[in-house]
Amino acid sequence: MLLSAFQHNKPLYSFEDNADYVYDVMWSPVHPALFACVDGMGRLDLWNLNNDTEVPTASVMIEGASALNRVRWAQTGKEVAVGDSEGRIWIYDVGELAVPHNDEWTRFARTLVEIRANRADSEEEGAVELSA
Repeated sequence: MLLSAFQHNKPLYSFEDNADYVYDVMWSPVHPALFACVDGMGRLDLWNLNNDTEVPTASVMIEGASALNRVRWAQTGKEVAVGDSEGRIWIYDVGELAVPHNDEWTRFARTLVEIRANRADSEEEGAVELSA
């Protein structure tokens, strides 16, 4: 999964936690830093980038599920529905994870600044390695 910076044609960040194909991703409709993703192993991950960019904030392996290939948020952002390749659907109550605090937009803006700064640092290190 990539947060993309189209103006530079390079990703802002790459999420490497999944061990299988990621079939669907969707941002929360109410929380600026929260998104859900589903994969081929039957796993639903919730990522809150204001908390951590290395590991999901919450994960669940859906017992007996085939590859999860769809994820959709309710308009309120408090429930998430996932579907699998066998046509089954599960609905989860996300609870307090989905409720944004007053400072979430400010925190997310800082998170994006940090991600961009880390990318710039990595690019500079790569340039130094190439020239050495």
